[in-house]
Amino acid sequence: MMVLHGDSLSPQTRKIALALRFKQLNYELVPASPFEAHEVVLRHPPMQTIVALLDGGHTIYHDTIVAEYLDDAYPDPLLYPGNARHRADIRWIEWYCRHHLSPLIVDTLFYQRVVRGHMLEKDIDHQAVNDALKTLPEACQYLSQLLTHIPADKVNMATISVWSLFRCAQMAGLVLDSSYTQLNQYLEALSQHPLFDDYAQEENHQLTPFFASPISLSAPND
Repeated sequence: MMVLHGDSLSPQTRKIALALRFKQLNYELVPASPFEAHEVVLRHPPMQTIVALLDGGHTIYHDTIVAEYLDDAYPDPLLYPGNARHRADIRWIEWYCRHHLSPLIVDTLFYQRVVRGHMLEKDIDHQAVNDALKTLPEACQYLSQLLTHIPADKVNMATISVWSLFRCAQMAGLVLDSSYTQLNQYLEALSQHPLFDDYAQEENHQLTPFFASPISLSAPND
C-alpha cells in the first residue's frame, strides 16, 4: 500500500489523495503538520508543506511531480488526458491554482480565518484578509475564463486542483456573489461529482465546527 505524507488540510495533499482515489489506488495518509518538523516531508511556510508519496520503497516529492508520476506508473485513468494542447490547459490551471490562487485563498484566507481564528484561537490579521479579497476578484474571473476549456464533469488534474483549492475557500467562508455565475455553476457541478462529494463528506465529520463565517467576494470595482 502506498503512503501519502502531507498536511491533511492542504489542497496539495487533498489533490493527491483524490488522484489516488480516482485511479483506485490504495493508500494510507500519514498527516504532517506544516507547523511541525517531519522526517519525510520537507517544510515550507504554513499551508505549503511539500507532499510526499511512498510507493514501493521509493519516495516522490511535490504534488505536481507526484501527479505526473502516478500517470507514468498507473496510466489508467489519466490525470492529464487528451492531446498536447488539452494537457497544456490542464497543467496551466493546475499551476495557476497552486502558485497564484493558493497564496490568496489558502495561505491568507484559510490560514487566518480557519487555522488562526478557530483552530489556534489566535488573532486574525484582518489587513491581510482584506488585501487578499481585493486581489481575488480578477484572479477568479481569469480562472473562469480558463475553465471554459475544461468540462466540469470530467475528472482530471485541473478539476481536482480547482475543487481542492475552493474546498479551502469554502471552509474559510468565501462566498462568490452573483457576478461569478459561471464559476459558481462550475464549482457546484464539481461538488456533485461522487469523487469530490464523498471526500467532502468524510472531511465534514471532523472539520465542520471549524468552518469560518461567510465573507462575500464581489466582482472587481463593485
